[in-house]
Amino acid sequence: MGTRQMPDKFVLFDIDGTLLHCGSSARESLAQAVSEVSGHSIELQIEDVAGSTDLGIMRHALQRAGFTDGELEQQVAQAGSTYLEIVKTAYPARNDQYLYPGVETLLARLAARPDVRLGLLTGNLYEGARVKLDPFDIWDYFAMGAFGSDSADRNDLPGIALSKAATQLGEHFTPAHTLLVGDTPRDALCARVNDIRALIVCRRPEWLEDILPHHPFRVVNSTEDTENLFNLITNFPYEK
Repeated sequence: MGTRQMPDKFVLFDIDGTLLHCGSSARESLAQAVSEVSGHSIELQIEDVAGSTDLGIMRHALQRAGFTDGELEQQVAQAGSTYLEIVKTAYPARNDQYLYPGVETLLARLAARPDVRLGLLTGNLYEGARVKLDPFDIWDYFAMGAFGSDSADRNDLPGIALSKAATQLGEHFTPAHTLLVGDTPRDALCARVNDIRALIVCRRPEWLEDILPHHPFRVVNSTEDTENLFNLITNFPYEK
C-alpha cells in the first residue's frame, strides 16, 4: 500500500462576495439584530460590513448607538444570538442566484486534489456560515475554518486557521503554504499582515485601488473562468 499524500497547499476561502452573493440580506439581518438589542433603528452600509467580522460589525454599530465598554460585550453576545435566529429564516432554502457562477465546479475540482486542503476564512459566525453554505451542498468541501466567532478581528483569523489545521487535522501548514481567496481590500490586508498571499476576486471595480497596495498574488473579476482559477490556485508557487 502506498502512503497517503499529505496536502501542501492550504487554500482559505472567504464566503460573502467570494462564494456567495446574498444581496443586502446579510447586512439587513445584522442591522435588524442590533436594532432589536439596542432599541435604536440601525442601518448598515456596504462599507460597514465588507471584509469585516459579524461580531466586529455589531460591536461598532452598538458603540455608535451609545453602548459603553461596561455593557458592550453582553450586548454584542445578545446581538449575535439574535442575528443567528434571524439568519436561519433569511436563508430558508437554496437560491441559485446566491451562488456565484463557477464556484461549485471550482470547489469540486480543488477538493479532489490530494495536494490541496480547503478551509474557510470568514467573518461569519460559525453557525451563520453553515446556514449560508449548506443549501448549496458546498459546506463539506471545507475541512475546517476560522470564523468571526473565533475572533472579532479578521486579521487574527489566518493564524487561527493554521492552528486549527494542526490540532484538528494534524496538518502543519505555514503562511508560505497558504493562499487566501477573498474579494475585499480587507481580505487583501488580512493576507498581507499575515505573510499570506491573496487571490482577490474584485467584483467592485471601485475597490481595486485599495486592493492593489496590498500586493495580492493575482486579481480577477469573477469566478466564472474556473479553468483559469483552478490553474492559478494549484500552480501557485507554494513553498515546500
